[in-house]
Amino acid sequence: MNSKQIFATLTIIFLCTGSLFTAAAAGSGNGDAGAGETKAVLCSGCHGLGGEGKDIASGQLYIPRLAGQLPGYFVKSLNAYRNDERSDAMMRAIAKGLSDTDNANLAAYYQSMNIVRCDE
Repeated sequence: MNSKQIFATLTIIFLCTGSLFTAAAAGSGNGDAGAGETKAVLCSGCHGLGGEGKDIASGQLYIPRLAGQLPGYFVKSLNAYRNDERSDAMMRAIAKGLSDTDNANLAAYYQSMNIVRCDE
């Protein structure tokens, strides 16, 4: 399967599943990790079921780890893709389909994973 087929398949999955999930209200601006876990199905195909990311040995492809990511950075990154400030066709398509509440929920979910970060 080439990259165009993968992109088309994931876009269709995203569009079909995006309307099935409703995120909890952000209210205070803090995300709901439970709602983020449900929405994370959109991320798991590339970033891994545990948000571990992928580092391909050839050095040609690197997919960042999401698990343990700081929420502020996570949301800022998604917004950068949504606003065309970062360029990646797959991430841009996904980020444009996520609401601010979805972003906060995903950030809460991935931040809650037990990953040791360098800043701890």
